Amino acid sequence: AIPLDDAKTYEMLAAGDSVGVFQLESEGMREAMKRVVPTEFDDIIALVSLYRPGAMAEIPRYASGKADPSTVTYEDERLKEITEATYGCLVYQEQLMEISKKLAGFTPAESDDLRKAIGKKKRDLMAKMEKKFMEGTAASGTEQHVSNSLWASMTAAADYSFNKSHAACYALIAYRTAYLKANYTAEYMAAVISTVMGTKDKVPFFISHCAGMGIKVLPPDINQSDHGFVVTDEGI
Repeated sequence: AIPLDDAKTYEMLAAGDSVGVFQLESEGMREAMKRVVPTEFDDIIALVSLYRPGAMAEIPRYASGKADPSTVTYEDERLKEITEATYGCLVYQEQLMEISKKLAGFTPAESDDLRKAIGKKKRDLMAKMEKKFMEGTAASGTEQHVSNSLWASMTAAADYSFNKSHAACYALIAYRTAYLKANYTAEYMAAVISTVMGTKDKVPFFISHCAGMGIKVLPPDINQSDHGFVVTDEGI
């Protein structure tokens, strides 16, 4: 695990103060961060993936498991190896692939077909694969209610889910932008506002956010203004 060792960034994310931060700025995501309280990079990867229609229901469970790992349970002991890092939650497409191989006997190629069906939201293909999945889990001694639960999770993932490799790339940019906001706040907000100058509502929104952080956004000045927003001794 890679800890969030920059104190300012950690405190900012734990407080859900991530307006203007890549992938972490929506109100729902900020509430999720306050609930999870990310302490390591893997938490950001997980949050990027959890805050999607296919996995959103798992956020409370992830938060509870992170707060107290002793409360984490597994419907089947074989799931521990696959989901222990995410506190028993099915977060990534790679986890679903592993489940299909280890519990349902899918070949690597078949598990990748399942991933494609989930990623492309191909419900017709998912329906065709359900029978094979159920037969495979039955053959491996998986209890029926567990098989049903796992397939329901895979069906939900087809609503919109991430593979971990994709989420990690997003999370890296998210952490870097969070670090910049936490440590170079005025400079970062000046850059953010400059990127939305062509919008009607975003500029006032971010200016208001700056005011809440005690950063003055000054009116245009013929002697100091640039093409975009810049930082001066008085503000932005």
